[in-house]
Amino acid sequence: MTTKPYVICLMMTSLDGKILSDAWGNDPRIQRLRGKFEETHEKIGVPAWIVGRTTMEKDFTHFQAPILSQNTKSLGREDFVAGSNAPSFAIAIDSQGKLGWKSDTMHGDHVITILTEKVSDAYLHHLREIGLSYIFAGKDSIDLPVALHKLRTLFNIEKLMLEGGGHINGSFLNEGLVDEFHQLLLPVVDGRKDTPSVFEISDKKRKKDSILFKLRECQQIDDDVLWLTYAADH
Repeated sequence: MTTKPYVICLMMTSLDGKILSDAWGNDPRIQRLRGKFEETHEKIGVPAWIVGRTTMEKDFTHFQAPILSQNTKSLGREDFVAGSNAPSFAIAIDSQGKLGWKSDTMHGDHVITILTEKVSDAYLHHLREIGLSYIFAGKDSIDLPVALHKLRTLFNIEKLMLEGGGHINGSFLNEGLVDEFHQLLLPVVDGRKDTPSVFEISDKKRKKDSILFKLRECQQIDDDVLWLTYAADH
């Protein structure tokens, strides 16, 4: 059995490779283009998806502050698996335990949060109280290969949808963990210098000068959108 899920990165970009659509205005055509991401997500049909803390906080938990339990009992840093038989999963990478969770589900998906060992006992107690699964993948920083190994072995996740942001995508790519890349190329230009792109890797952590992919399919879908599918050239 393989020790990690097959990772499919799905991202929606402007023609100039930018990924944040918030500043593109509210023209009805832009609104239709924004809907392409969820449509394509459903077509691919992978029941486990993963994002970084920033994306989860902005788009899903809406900056809810971390909830700390009143239970002060010390806890060991063992993984807590509450929903291994769930049909679908929403997974967050949250090294310091900054996300505020009120429930163990997100849009019907069982939540798994990936932590480091430096999170507080009070935070872990709260996650246990609401039945939200958590796994540890590093002492002070996230070790992605360890995290993926645990998602495969503890939750039997065979395929995983990676959906940003740029730093998380870049971290997966830098570790050679992206198997397939789907890009929805929208007929719009962002033009801003400070808008993030699909993959962002810091110079200090970069392991390769560049990373090659092979084009597998190119489809033109509604509203002049190109759906490009690439396989990693491992």
